[in-house]
Amino acid sequence: MNHSFKNKRILVVDYNTDSRELLSVIFEQEQAQVLSVTGAREALEVYEDFQPDILLCELLLPGEDGYWLIRQIRSLEAKRGRQSSAIAVTVAATDQDRQLALAAGFHSHIAKPLKVDDLLAIAAIVEDSQRCPQLAQ
Repeated sequence: MNHSFKNKRILVVDYNTDSRELLSVIFEQEQAQVLSVTGAREALEVYEDFQPDILLCELLLPGEDGYWLIRQIRSLEAKRGRQSSAIAVTVAATDQDRQLALAAGFHSHIAKPLKVDDLLAIAAIVEDSQRCPQLAQ
């Protein structure tokens, strides 16, 4: 895949240190600017200033969950007219979890454990479809 993540802003939201670090390293190696946080409220606090191009979020977070976070983010984005690409990268892996994630506002759902190449390919497709909406059709 020839998609470049160079200088893309990636916000990683995951309570699990290993998962958070893995996602960060994957995109840092692709020369992205990565900010990682442990929870939904913390993500919401940094969201406006960081303005991520891509959100990677675990759905099952302590306290407010990933579904709550994406609803809050989509509400903020509706006011500013710009939407970040959002991918649920999660242990919540049933078909129902996927449907709920998409209905809440995520563009894609990837179950853990993940394959790095699959993650990069899906992130590229989602990012491209956000920049060129006709690709999503």
